[in-house]
Amino acid sequence: MAALFLIIGMAVLVILTYRQERIQVQEHIDHKMQIAQGKLLFELYTAYEVADQLKVIVPDYLPNPENLLIETRSFIRRYPIFYSCYVAFPEYFFPNKGKWYGISSYRPKDTVFSAVFGDKDHDYFKREWYNGAVESGNKGFWSQQYSDEDIDEPIFTYSDALKDDDGNLICVVGLDFSVSWLHHLLEQFKPFEKAVLVLYSSNGTLLAASDNLNGADPSSMSEDSWILSRKQLDPIGIDMIVAVPRLLIWDSIRLNILLPLIIFVLGIIVVGLLIRRMLQDQKARDYLETEKEVMEHELQIAHRIQMGILREDFPRDNDVELRADLLPVREVGGDLYDFYKQGDILWFIIGDVSGKGVPAAMFMSAAVNLFRSALRHQTSPKAIMEDMNAVLSNNNPSMTFVTAFIGHLHIPSGQLLYCNAGHLLPLVKDAEYGVKSIEMKANIPLGFDGGYKYVEEGFVLKKDETLVLYTDGVTEARNVGRKMMGDQKWMEIVAGGKDLMAAVKDYIGTADPTDDITLMTIRKLS
Repeated sequence: MAALFLIIGMAVLVILTYRQERIQVQEHIDHKMQIAQGKLLFELYTAYEVADQLKVIVPDYLPNPENLLIETRSFIRRYPIFYSCYVAFPEYFFPNKGKWYGISSYRPKDTVFSAVFGDKDHDYFKREWYNGAVESGNKGFWSQQYSDEDIDEPIFTYSDALKDDDGNLICVVGLDFSVSWLHHLLEQFKPFEKAVLVLYSSNGTLLAASDNLNGADPSSMSEDSWILSRKQLDPIGIDMIVAVPRLLIWDSIRLNILLPLIIFVLGIIVVGLLIRRMLQDQKARDYLETEKEVMEHELQIAHRIQMGILREDFPRDNDVELRADLLPVREVGGDLYDFYKQGDILWFIIGDVSGKGVPAAMFMSAAVNLFRSALRHQTSPKAIMEDMNAVLSNNNPSMTFVTAFIGHLHIPSGQLLYCNAGHLLPLVKDAEYGVKSIEMKANIPLGFDGGYKYVEEGFVLKKDETLVLYTDGVTEARNVGRKMMGDQKWMEIVAGGKDLMAAVKDYIGTADPTDDITLMTIRKLS
């Protein structure tokens, strides 16, 4: 009788354990698929950001479109997830360049190449990515997997169309992802070592599979032998399927039942409860670790996107030299700078958003894009400042604000017009007078009052004079003794003529920085 009860008890325990293991495996699969979807979409979302940046800068290059080779090359170097980045113009957009004219940079292996593309043998007007982007309006377009005669492996493309105010097509910007890149990611997303992960395009084409598929046909997997889960990855329409062998559950059951066979039924129950508790605790630890990894990954992507917004093509010729540096205290921050040189005119901005972290970074990105947008239709620092203030003040319940300094320098004459919105007073350094602070009228920061009228001022920047702009992370920097740098020490550093960012870092030493640090210098050379 005792043996019979033991057998019955073991049979019940096996059934209950199988059901519990099946539920836990399914929950683990669903959780891992959610993480995989999140990571994939975070990577793919970079395509939206880069495409938007391309659409912003293309109009500036229309007089000399070949200079776009530098921009596309910069994006490919900055974002290794892309196989290629290109800008394709409509038929005879540039009459002197023929029917086809496209700018492309690509990375077949570890080397980045740039070229002009398009001819009758490479007619991109017939490509799905081109026509899909044109027909999709402003929503962007994800292509199906396809093979290109110039590329050794299958790819898929995100493309978007840029049109003028009358709806006329200016160009199509495109970003290619390689299927091998997807395959590499699959190995990171498997919920179990023996699991198989497969990706299909929306038309049922097999895109990639994890290494342990071993040549098997994924379509032959049945639910009798496998636990199957499916999820669609929008917006690219890829189906992700995870298959876990059911034997994995029986392996777990044998491991958990072997010990209870040797001890009493009470021992079996106690051990079973302990194992269940251990599995639950491990599941909780795995979940927390995964969430931490996702958060770190998101911050890394945010840092990469934010740094990608900042220009690095600093203007330097025989007349003027501009340098800028930004050192965020966290992965993302609220300091900003930007500039734009057009002929004899140099526009520039430096600013500091209140607060820190992701909210400040989002406000910083909005401020930079508003500055670039205002440059298209405004001709004075005052007008640009008021345009930006009107937008940033609208629907701002958190009362986040930005201190900013916008300048317009006519390089030959040195005539500098500027508008200061609550930012720190700039310094001017020359060989004769040393360093002096530029006094100016007070204006409120951006984001408080959308109808505020800003005051514009000006002075002449002379030959060999350097305009020094900075954020309060410089003067409020503290050394290991927690002593603040202050205005006087900062003016001594500027007067010394050293590398300013290096001097600030030397002052901080091994102490933890307390705020974002941003510097911009503009030196008139003639």
